[in-house]
Amino acid sequence: MMLLVSPHAKVRKLGPGVAATYREVGPSCPLSCKMLKKPDGSKGPCYALRGRAYMVQRWHLKKRDTFQKANGVGYIRHLVTGGWMKETKNGRRVVDRDHARAVFDWHRQHSQRFTRGWSYTHAPKQMQKAGFGPENQPDGLEILASCHSIEEAKDLQADGWRTARVADEMVKMKNEAYCPYDLNKRNGVSNEETGMNCMTCRLCFDNPVNIVFLKF
Repeated sequence: MMLLVSPHAKVRKLGPGVAATYREVGPSCPLSCKMLKKPDGSKGPCYALRGRAYMVQRWHLKKRDTFQKANGVGYIRHLVTGGWMKETKNGRRVVDRDHARAVFDWHRQHSQRFTRGWSYTHAPKQMQKAGFGPENQPDGLEILASCHSIEEAKDLQADGWRTARVADEMVKMKNEAYCPYDLNKRNGVSNEETGMNCMTCRLCFDNPVNIVFLKF
């Protein structure tokens, strides 16, 4: 299992003091992910395909960290780049059970130390079928199901998932809230000046609401 663990990630959106993990984009992502490619087959809008996030996930190829590197951290964002899958010899994508089990076990060991972690998955149905759905997530870990339509969000919520919907337009359900960081960017408000980041927001891991991320 190739993994990069950064106890002090210094990711602006996450905020200070948040650890992060990274995997390679592509082989660890489901083939169905709409963020990886557009309908015409060209590169999609995934933020991990460009900029600093892209460089960091490339560095992971030189690493084989374990989660013990993050022992003692208060907060950790799992899979800033990459996903919960692995590529098989015939090119299919299946849940990487070894990786998921390592994350779940690590949180079970550290839940009493108030370590909080969160992540997202574009393969919620596969994760749930493999035994890593919301009903099995340990204390201190919140994995949200990424989706792209209200219909899909309703279906996943019925299965017990909290959803993180990526939207082009500002239309939401009553049980959804816009990501404040994205909302500031949409409205031309500086997140640095207002101090908005994941640690000051905390909706993804300290609130039962479903999230709407705004596409740019």
